Parts: sequence; structure tokens; C-alpha cells
Amino acid sequence: MTLTVETEVRYLNDEWRHRAGLASIGSGESRRANTRKHNVFIRDARAKRDELSLDVNGFVLVDHVSAVANFGDEDSVKSLYYAEIERLTREVSGADEVFITHHVVRTEDKSNFNSAYARFLHCDYSLKDPRSASLKTLESRHLDPADYETADFAWYNSWQPFDNEARNNPLAVIDVTTIAENDIVDYYYTGNNASNKSSMPLFNPRHELWYFDRMRTDEVLFIKQLDTRDGYAQACPHTSFDDPNVPQDVPPRRSVEVRLLAVFR
Repeated sequence: MTLTVETEVRYLNDEWRHRAGLASIGSGESRRANTRKHNVFIRDARAKRDELSLDVNGFVLVDHVSAVANFGDEDSVKSLYYAEIERLTREVSGADEVFITHHVVRTEDKSNFNSAYARFLHCDYSLKDPRSASLKTLESRHLDPADYETADFAWYNSWQPFDNEARNNPLAVIDVTTIAENDIVDYYYTGNNASNKSSMPLFNPRHELWYFDRMRTDEVLFIKQLDTRDGYAQACPHTSFDDPNVPQDVPPRRSVEVRLLAVFR
């Protein structure tokens, strides 16, 4: 029997479905003003782990023991973990090249909105022009976009708990196959730059939300964010959530998230 959690998650307010402007979210106050909690059921995906596809459902779980001893050590993460995630991404996606843009370490610290647990369903990029975003990233690395004219691109996140299994504030995702074409709209993410556009889902009762119960420190969740290939899963929205069944004395979740561009020749 599949474990199911009944809880609440925040979606973008439905007023933004047809509104001319875009919502701006970059603080707890603006998040509360532009999102609303919805009651949902989030199911444990472990029983269907082998059935999931990154290019169909938008998420997969893989095993991985990292050599990093301290994820608070940025140099160690960049020198060791980046290489691990690049290798894993190639194995999971079949990509020919992988370019990591940055990583985020999330803990129970609420003092920084950008690095605290993300408490609303979101994607990390606008879905409007994934090819342009990809080519700009390559240009920033002094690569010639002309060399990638026939290439396709996909953007992924990797997500891994560290220090202890993820029971408090676990991560939930929406199965991409249950997302309608107009369910995701742009918003301004003002955490770093007021001109940055990301995207968020609007509530649809058809959405299926999934998580991996008690996700271990030797497991990595890959999540699709963008794809230039027709017929492939696009953005997989995700959020942390409160599991009311978890005892209060369980240690807080700590995790490392890596954002990356994959190239398919």
C-alpha cells in the first residue's frame, strides 16, 4: 500500500492566470500575498521508483554516496560534488555535456529567503525560451553558440539530503504528465534581481504530487526544469511541505541542490 500524506502546499493565486502583469515573490510577505494554501494528497513514489522517467514524469531517484564530508564547505562541494553530479547527470539523462551553474545548501536557517526551504510550488526558470537561456549560459562560459546550433538542451536540478534523512520538510514534486498546458505561468523572482523571471503552477485538482518517504543521504532526486526537445517532459514544479505525521523531535532537513544545463548532440 502506498503511503499518502494529507497536507497543504502553496500554489500561485488563480488571479494570475489571466492577469496582464506578473506576480513578484522574494520574501515571506510577498509569498503569502501571491500564493494560497491548498489541501493535497502527496504519495510516496518508492513503490513506482523503477517506473519513473525523467523525460516523461520529470523526476527520478538514484543512489549515490558522495565523497563530500561537509556540505557547508563550498570549496569541497565545487571540487568534489560538482564532478559527481556531472557524472550522474550523464548516466541518468544520456547528455553529452553537462554545465553546472551553481548550488544551494538549504537548512533550517530562515534568515535568508533565497536559501531557506522553498515553501511554495515553483519551477526555477521561465518556460518561455529554453534555447535562448541555454545559449546565454554557454556564451557566459566563452563557448561559441554556433557550435551548438543542432544541439538540444535540458535543465535539471539534483537534490540530496545530508547529515540525516529528509523527514522534516521533505520535497514534493508534481508528475509532469498531470500538468495541463496553461497550468504554469511566469512570475518575477525578486530574491536576487527584480528582472529575473521564473515560473509557478496554478492549482489544478488533476495534479499528482509525489515524494520519497525518508529520503536517505545516499539518494539523489533529479528534477527536470526545461527542455528544448518536443514531446519531452518540461518543468517539474516542486516544494517543501510539512508532514503532520513526523514527530517534532526529528532533526531538521538539510539538503544540497545543484542546478545544471545538459547538452544533447
